[in-house]
Amino acid sequence: MSEWGRNKWLWLSLTWFVAAIYALFFKQGGGAAPFAHFDKVAHFGLFFGQFWLLSKIFLHRQQTPPWRWLLLAALVWAGLSEYLQATLTPDRHGDVFDAIADVLGAACALWLAVRVAQASPQIKETA
Repeated sequence: MSEWGRNKWLWLSLTWFVAAIYALFFKQGGGAAPFAHFDKVAHFGLFFGQFWLLSKIFLHRQQTPPWRWLLLAALVWAGLSEYLQATLTPDRHGDVFDAIADVLGAACALWLAVRVAQASPQIKETA
C-alpha cells in the first residue's frame, strides 16, 4: 500500500466527506432547531471538520497544508453544494449564508493548520 493509502487522515477525510454528502443531500430535516441559526453552526462545523482532516493529511506528512488550494476547494464545494441542494433536493434550498458559514469553517480550520505547521520545526513549506 502506498504512503497515501496508509495515511489514516486521508481515509477519515473521505469518510467525513461521504457523511457530509449524506447530511447535505439525503438526510431529512428533524424537528425544531435548538436555537436560531443552528444550521449555520452546523455548516461551519461540517466544513471545519472536513478541512481540518484534509489539513491533517499534509501535517501527518510533515508538510504545510496547501491552504490556498484547499480554500479554493472550499469555495467551490460550498457554492456547488448549495446549488445542488437548491436544484436536486425537494425539501432543501440553497442559502448564500450557509455557503458563507461553510467557507468560514474551512478558513478557520486552514488558519489553525497553518499555525500548527509554523509552530512545528520539522514541517516543511509546500507550494
